[in-house]
Amino acid sequence: MDKKNPYKILLETFGEDAQYRCAIEEMSELTKAICKYQRKKIAKDKKELQKAKENLQEEIADVIINMEELCYMFDGKKIEEIKKMKLARAMKRAELNDMEYEGKEEENE
Repeated sequence: MDKKNPYKILLETFGEDAQYRCAIEEMSELTKAICKYQRKKIAKDKKELQKAKENLQEEIADVIINMEELCYMFDGKKIEEIKKMKLARAMKRAELNDMEYEGKEEENE
C-alpha cells in the first residue's frame, strides 16, 4: 500500500456502508463504556474502575477514528467550520451560565 490517507484506504477497502455500520457500532460501544465507567466510579472499586477507564479510553479512540473517517467522507473542512461555530456557541452559554451562577452566589451572601 502506498502512503495514501488511511481513511481513503479504509473507505476504498471496505466501502461506505461498512464504515457507517462500524461508526454506529463503535458509538454504541462507547456509550456502554461510559455507563460502565460511571457504575464502577460509584462502586469505588479501584481495580474495576481502572479497567473500565482503560476500556473507555480504547472506545474513545475507536470513535475518534470513525469520526475522522466520516469527516473525510463528508467534507472535513465544512465540518471543522461547523464545529468551531458550535464550540464558540457552547462557550458563550458556559460563560452566561457562569455569570448567572456568580449572581446567585452574590444574592445568597
